[in-house]
Amino acid sequence: MQRFVTETKVYFQSSQTPSECNSILFINTGTTNVSVEGLVLTPSQSWSVEGNACEINVKYYNFVFSGTGNNSLTVIIKRYL
Repeated sequence: MQRFVTETKVYFQSSQTPSECNSILFINTGTTNVSVEGLVLTPSQSWSVEGNACEINVKYYNFVFSGTGNNSLTVIIKRYL
């Protein structure tokens, strides 16, 4: 049995986030569009990247908000202990 934790981060401005995890979920929780690695997420849309058992994703994901309104991107990661 592999132990893991989940971690949630919320971003309000364009930036990047390291993954270093097995799976990562991006949720546009704002009112403006956000582009994650070129994939546009409209408000309430989400995108996940899942790994197989014991795989670790080591990418840095860039994201950019566009338009006016409330910028909010929630990122949830699953990290093995």
